[in-house]
Amino acid sequence: MGPTVVLMRLRVGMIGTGSMAGGIVGDLALAGLDLVAVAGRNQERTRRFAEEHGVARALSVDELLQENLDLIYIATTHDSHLELAEAALRAGHAVLVEKAFTVNGGEAEQLVATARSTGRFLMEAMWMRFTPALRTVQQLIADGAIGDPRTVMATFGFSLPFGPHRLRDGAVGGGSLLDQGVYPLALADVIFGEPAMLAATGSRVDADGAELDVDTELAVLLGYDRGQQALLATSIRSTLPTSATIAGRDARIELAGPFWGSQQVVVHRGSGDPQQFDIPREGRGYVPMLRAAGEALESGWLEHPLADHASTLRVMRAVDRVAAALA
Repeated sequence: MGPTVVLMRLRVGMIGTGSMAGGIVGDLALAGLDLVAVAGRNQERTRRFAEEHGVARALSVDELLQENLDLIYIATTHDSHLELAEAALRAGHAVLVEKAFTVNGGEAEQLVATARSTGRFLMEAMWMRFTPALRTVQQLIADGAIGDPRTVMATFGFSLPFGPHRLRDGAVGGGSLLDQGVYPLALADVIFGEPAMLAATGSRVDADGAELDVDTELAVLLGYDRGQQALLATSIRSTLPTSATIAGRDARIELAGPFWGSQQVVVHRGSGDPQQFDIPREGRGYVPMLRAAGEALESGWLEHPLADHASTLRVMRAVDRVAAALA
């Protein structure tokens, strides 16, 4: 059976007018969600964004919070997620927060506590958890296709062009860990859950040798209670592979790059031809997550089982542990 169809077109407001906001507008429509208003701190930029993307209303953040909306999607930089999401929850809105959920685990726990105290839906927009490719991987593992899964390997790196950029700016939560690192950490969480041990190393040095106040590259080793392991690396200095591997006793599964939005899953066994699954992408890949959020709201859920509060908090605790190791 396919996904449940959202019967009502839910009214969505968005806070943020950057590249992430622009990239998700089309997928909101494909998922059956109506983006009726957008807000930002710069009113002229907000007006231009609304005109460019066909959004009816360009508002201030305070004005948006007073609107009659079914969902607010927060598409700003990491450093503002806690403030904006808490304000939206306290104003009575359901909230979808762009990854990384917050800048650290303490903020994540505070935000989840606010959602629970207000009785409002809250979810991190970790769209990878909803992709058909990752759902296929989970089903293959459940069916015993690779035997007991033992190792996850995932990397995500690119060379950031020189010049001012939010990823070089610690004031807005820049760095490789929060922007890229949450993806391999979330993948490891999907397969193994919370790690028993974590070790990490990395650098704060830019490609030109300048010392930054954010991490520019990192490598992480996770260990689990049954001896499984995850080997992860990210970088804004190196062009790393973007594929991922889940290896088991009998075979391995490869998620073709980019693994967080893969369109191909391949099972490699010791002998015989690989088993390949080609998976079409809806829109830009965010549609399954957005549709799931809509279904959760129509069902009256306060969290979605594929991206529940517990899984978000596990990843944010791992983020804290990586950051501590790099300090």
